[in-house]
Amino acid sequence: MSREFAPPTWQARRRLLITGAVIYAPQSRFSVVAPTSMLIDGGTIAWLGNDPDQHLADADTVVDVAGALVMPGFVDAHIHATSSGITLLGLDLSRTSSLAEALALISQAAKDARGGVLLGHGWDETRWPEERAPTRIEIDRATWGSVVYLSRIDVHSAVVSSALLAAAPGIEKVLGFRGDGLLSRNAHHLAREVALDSIGTGRREAAQRTTRSHAAANGIVSLHEMAGPTISSAEDLRALLALAAAEPGPLVTGYWGELASKGGIERAKELGAIGAAGDLFIDGAIGSRTACLREHYADETDNDGAQYLSAADIEDHVVRATEAGLQAGFHVIGDRATDLVMAGMAAAARRCGEPAMRAAAHRLEHAEMLDDEHIARMSRLGMIASMQSMFDALWGSPGGMYEQRLGPKRAARMNRLADVCAAGILLALGSDSPVTVMNPWLAVRAAMHHHQVAQRMSINAAIDSHTVAGWRAATILGVGQLVVGAPAHLAIWDCLVADGKAPDLNSDEPRCLRTIVSGTTIFDSGVLAGK
Repeated sequence: MSREFAPPTWQARRRLLITGAVIYAPQSRFSVVAPTSMLIDGGTIAWLGNDPDQHLADADTVVDVAGALVMPGFVDAHIHATSSGITLLGLDLSRTSSLAEALALISQAAKDARGGVLLGHGWDETRWPEERAPTRIEIDRATWGSVVYLSRIDVHSAVVSSALLAAAPGIEKVLGFRGDGLLSRNAHHLAREVALDSIGTGRREAAQRTTRSHAAANGIVSLHEMAGPTISSAEDLRALLALAAAEPGPLVTGYWGELASKGGIERAKELGAIGAAGDLFIDGAIGSRTACLREHYADETDNDGAQYLSAADIEDHVVRATEAGLQAGFHVIGDRATDLVMAGMAAAARRCGEPAMRAAAHRLEHAEMLDDEHIARMSRLGMIASMQSMFDALWGSPGGMYEQRLGPKRAARMNRLADVCAAGILLALGSDSPVTVMNPWLAVRAAMHHHQVAQRMSINAAIDSHTVAGWRAATILGVGQLVVGAPAHLAIWDCLVADGKAPDLNSDEPRCLRTIVSGTTIFDSGVLAGK
């Protein structure tokens, strides 16, 4: 299954000549023989070479980038646009170094909100000296009784205020409820729905615009939105896709994570999503101790996580999606959860046939605890791995969150990026924003410096996984590389590339100067002359 790239209605009509560049083309990469000039005609790359004078008469605009690096635009293969925008605009707790600091920020945010609903994100108790989450009573005191929802960094648990609990009658009877306000599992899903229902149309639109603008400023030309009935809403996805169609910015591919048995196939089609996939939860997350494991957590020995779907659920969903011509896909993190998805996929393949499964290009999101058999099955069925290299950067260090939750042996087998690529599986990198930041160069560096040496990727392989692989993961071929005839999706970077050597990402993170989608500038730092 593949799709043709559909140019946006706002695609450029001009002819733009870029000169004086180091162009990252597939035949040259970081090389002394890289082309230095590019002609863009409307939304398409019309010429690459080293003699721009022959095309001066063809151009409406000429931009000399003075040695800057021109790269394919990045694709973020897993984001949550509205939640990301709310975090960018408001209460971001991801950089707090203590519980006390977090409570101070929460209190100030409540003052700024003047009694309004307070949504925040990003706390991570494993990085605080107190080594615990805030409590409901502490949140109530800090916010003077406001309605408050504060999601943990992995967005699979949250601390909420007494006022929010009061807005969710019966929540105390739901699995995952705790009296101290720290909610997980189904109780968290219910609280999140209540919190998201408080977002008005204006606030949602502002959040979505903020996310697209922030992505564009980081050289991102395409976003895969992971929507669903508990992670966002149908109206949220509908509004985001309409916004992306109407206004220049990163393009958006929508996924709708709802089971076929609950109407997910029909709803995905009605919304314009390309898959009944994405954050269709089989389990939760390691940090919140809700990822579904074969063995108990090392730091909570009576708990092996949460299981939201059965192998039969997965089989039925995959068969129906395959027959409907849609991608299926699931959020899966724990090893037991991955056993379930592989059992369901194998059963679906027996019914649909392996060729149909491979053609459908079904996805796994996160896929953090793959074993050798899982990887072999994914390769055989042509499945796509949508993974986040920043997870290892944040939590894969010795003594880090993975070791705390799982112990050293299991932690050492997390996020097998290189093994996935070596098996011929398409690996598409993303941020899972707001879980990690939308900064593709940080993700590339994280892939290159994985804490497990055997899982490290080369810079070129990591870039491919964050560019052309993102388009292929959305079943679009022929996009994502700087070649003649391809759509002009690119970013221009202030970045030292000397003597054909790749940039040193440890000392010099590239700075985005301009981002272009279909020939249209969607971000401009103001440094380069010409528009």
